[in-house]
Amino acid sequence: MAEDQSQRTEEPSAKRRDEARGEGRVAQSVEITASAVLISALIVASRQGVATVGALREMMHRSLVGLSTNDLTPSQVGELMGRMLTECAAVVAPVLAATSFAALAANFAQTGFLFIPKRLLPDGKKLSPAAQLQRIFSKRGLVELLKAVVKIGLVGWIGWKLIRSAQGQIIPLAVRPPREILEFAGGELVRMMGWSAGALAVLAIADYFWQRRQTEQSLRMTRQEVKDERRQAEGDPHIRSRVKRAYQKLAKGRMLADVPKADVVVTNPVHLAVALRYVPGRMSAPVVVAKGAERVAERIKEIARQHGVPIVERRALARALFRSVPIGAEIPGKLYRAVAEILAYIYGLQAKRAG
Repeated sequence: MAEDQSQRTEEPSAKRRDEARGEGRVAQSVEITASAVLISALIVASRQGVATVGALREMMHRSLVGLSTNDLTPSQVGELMGRMLTECAAVVAPVLAATSFAALAANFAQTGFLFIPKRLLPDGKKLSPAAQLQRIFSKRGLVELLKAVVKIGLVGWIGWKLIRSAQGQIIPLAVRPPREILEFAGGELVRMMGWSAGALAVLAIADYFWQRRQTEQSLRMTRQEVKDERRQAEGDPHIRSRVKRAYQKLAKGRMLADVPKADVVVTNPVHLAVALRYVPGRMSAPVVVAKGAERVAERIKEIARQHGVPIVERRALARALFRSVPIGAEIPGKLYRAVAEILAYIYGLQAKRAG
């Protein structure tokens, strides 16, 4: 495994990232989500804590008064319990809404919108004791254990420091009313949770960057994988070569089939041949219907002789037409005059023969 990982030196491609995302292999830290939930719960509790405690106390008072009635029927008991549950739900609803929104927002900030239906299906591998042991004693498992120890130690140290700082205020509480004791305890609890949430948030940020680094390393590719992926994307070179040759052969056949329709073939005279066609009234300029070099040029001239197409030697013009005009395209304006002279000469010869 170490050798395989050492060979993964290439950055992951876009295709590999998309495939990994489809499988759910993205950088994600549960510590970020836990910290967001804790901080949101702490904010809501600090803002609505007094009102929540008052509402719970009033609900408890009404419930106890209702239960003290001697002639409660089963239906009344059920109604009373239902009302208690409804009131409890109304009291804790803001906290649940805030924590749920914080959890969704934290996950969305890390991964974006990501829904993987196959994650909902049961996976027998996750139930295997061997797989669980391998996960526990893996590098990731040891890191998770270290994080848990650090979190416990960090929260314990913060709690101990805060209790030490409030030690002088605890003893006088013995003679205070219960209300003041509860207020003091609530305030200290909120302070402890605030410090703990801040420390866990810092730990969560560090964990996210570690998770991101691990994910990037797991997505790295070997050079062979990069070559294989490029070959799949572009197609096999041998197949592409055969397709290219077949296309060239087909195009060559169509090109040679148009040579008999040409008005003139301009040659180099040996190396190049360009066949031109012009239909007055239907074409705005002469069109190159075929062109070629070496053997193709000889084939064009051979077909031209067989079908009585005139062959004219114009070295400079043949080179210019071969280099600058694709097959099926009209000649450029700078070559009009030279081509017009040749066509006029050809048309003149044809007129004399016809006369």
